Parts: sequence; structure tokens; C-alpha cells
Amino acid sequence: MFKKDKLSVLAWIVLIIALSIPVFNIIFAVYLFIRRRTSETVKNFFVAYLILWVLAWIGLFAGAFENMQGLFG
Repeated sequence: MFKKDKLSVLAWIVLIIALSIPVFNIIFAVYLFIRRRTSETVKNFFVAYLILWVLAWIGLFAGAFENMQGLFG
């Protein structure tokens, strides 16, 4: 499904739904990043996704998210 250079709308929907499932999203991201037959577009997307995930994990965005809580509470 993610072998072509251009992805269809259905492929992007599947990708977004898969990334919204906890724990599965990281396994899925690493799998498609490592897989050789994945298109460059998808690999670049997952490089950015994994970088942001790691930054969020170490708390780099913690201050930004704490400031946003004031908007809703």
C-alpha cells in the first residue's frame, strides 16, 4: 500500500488512523521506516514523525503544552 511514490487519499486515511492507535503507532512507524520497499514520501514523513515523537518524549514540548492547558481550563 505504501510502495508508490504518490499516495492515494485512502492510503493517507489508513496512515492517519494507524498513527492514532497508541503503541501500534510507534511500531508501525519504525516498521515502515526500516522497510526497503516503502516510498521516499512515506519514509520522509516517518522520519519527521519519529523525530517529533522523540522530542515530545523527552519533554522538549512540555512547556508549550503546559501553556495550552490554560486555554481550556
